[in-house]
Amino acid sequence: MFAGATSAMASTYPAPGDEQGTVSDGTIDRGETITFSGSGYIPGETVNITFEKRGGPRGSAPANFSVIADGNGSISANITFEDAGSYTIAAVGASSGNVRSARVAVNNGNHGRGNNGNGKGGSDFVAVSSVTDAGTAVGAAGTGADSGMVIWGLVGGGVLAAGTASVVVARRRAGTGATD
Repeated sequence: MFAGATSAMASTYPAPGDEQGTVSDGTIDRGETITFSGSGYIPGETVNITFEKRGGPRGSAPANFSVIADGNGSISANITFEDAGSYTIAAVGASSGNVRSARVAVNNGNHGRGNNGNGKGGSDFVAVSSVTDAGTAVGAAGTGADSGMVIWGLVGGGVLAAGTASVVVARRRAGTGATD
């Protein structure tokens, strides 16, 4: 019944109020560059961009830096990741305090192991959504049915079975009282 149903991907449904940052690619190899963007800042505001690294071999995140929001209150920065791992990029407006964030998985770049033909194989890291809610990390998107959906599906199936059984019982009772 629910064979084709899966959970929604976060990149399809951004948070209300444009409170997310975006990256041009959510899964890259070491040494590759992505573009991180965000909006909702005060035009001309200084926006501090920071990194948090989780997992992966030893190494460090890119150095924190600042950019200036354009006339529309938007930012955009190219970022190169030299070390494998899972990174959260956060951009905080110095005046507004507005936060935009996104996650990036950086693979080891070992092209000989698990290569799927696009040169991005050989990693033990899970791909993450390229767009996340501010401060909320999203795991592998679309990995299967949501547990709540499964539970409600089972409840619905039980209600359907009970309804069918009551119709059968009612028809049998009606049939036994109508004999000549």
